Amino acid sequence: MRLFLGGGGGKEDSIELDKKFVSNLDLSKSLLYIPIAIDTNKYPYSGCIEWLSNTLNPLGVKNIVMWVEDDLKQKQEKDFEQFGGIYIGGGNTFKLLKELKEFGTFEILRQLAEKNVPIYGGSAGAIIFAKTIIPALSADKNLIGLTDFSAFNLVKNYDIWCHYYESLDLIISEYIEKYNLKKIIAIPENAGLCVTEKSIEVVGPSDIFIFEQGIKTILKPKSEF
Repeated sequence: MRLFLGGGGGKEDSIELDKKFVSNLDLSKSLLYIPIAIDTNKYPYSGCIEWLSNTLNPLGVKNIVMWVEDDLKQKQEKDFEQFGGIYIGGGNTFKLLKELKEFGTFEILRQLAEKNVPIYGGSAGAIIFAKTIIPALSADKNLIGLTDFSAFNLVKNYDIWCHYYESLDLIISEYIEKYNLKKIIAIPENAGLCVTEKSIEVVGPSDIFIFEQGIKTILKPKSEF
């Protein structure tokens, strides 16, 4: 398993995580981009692929293929074998999780993660790899009425809080109590995680923060847990 989970910042914020992700890709193959969490009324898909290309082309990723809702509905696991890695973009976490499950893509992604395919998730794309997507209730609107918040749970039973900054500490504590959350990784926009079966590595430049049993712990870049 090779997951690269970002806190949701822009190109400059995510550069260290982006580089680490690219170093794990098979660049002889195309990268698959799944941007279906995005609000296309504000950010049309044409702009999404342009943004990702501008972000990753300078790092050596020259071939990016974008699949949206109509594409994913038709795809089976064998269709994903042509790609050297997968990039899942941010947006509305509830829409993303619901549609991945409905299309059958959720289980395909689980199988690909188990096969060691590098998968990058930014913001909503990161949160879905945690135990639940409950932390997304703080920022996203659950307009689709999703009731099952269970996610991949590939990050050692942690929930993930993206776009973290210190003034959110009280809200995070309230969520832990209200929803009986056991442990949360809070990731600022300029930080990320590299997750394997053996460990979780903090990718800087910023620290990340663990909230567990009423205690907040700071973890520095390059540290593992």
